[in-house]
Amino acid sequence: MAHDEQGPLTPVLRRYLLGTAGLAAAASVALVTVAIQTEWPVNSAQALATGDRQPVDPSATYREQMKLTQETLRSFGYEPGAINGIMRFETASALSAFQREQGLKITGQANPETLAALGIEDKLYRRPR
Repeated sequence: MAHDEQGPLTPVLRRYLLGTAGLAAAASVALVTVAIQTEWPVNSAQALATGDRQPVDPSATYREQMKLTQETLRSFGYEPGAINGIMRFETASALSAFQREQGLKITGQANPETLAALGIEDKLYRRPR
């Protein structure tokens, strides 16, 4: 192998790397090498399984937030029905009653304004309308 300033390269490898396909392949190899050396997650499944990330299933976040909403409504004396994270008639009625008493727009929904009045962080990051 011939050695130069950039490391050991054979003439064939040098021509390959200088070609269009070779540049793309070299870039891929470089990214994989950097990922391995820095312990980056190589695929999206690994990326989601590591660190503090949002749940993969956004409906899981919604159910957690709805369950907290139901628990909070119950602690304030409203009857939201079963504390199961599922929006049903009883939960909508309890939300409407809470909104009415707080002077909020009555929607029967756990919108950002209502969640703020309940003291709950909106984990779905919805914007007020």
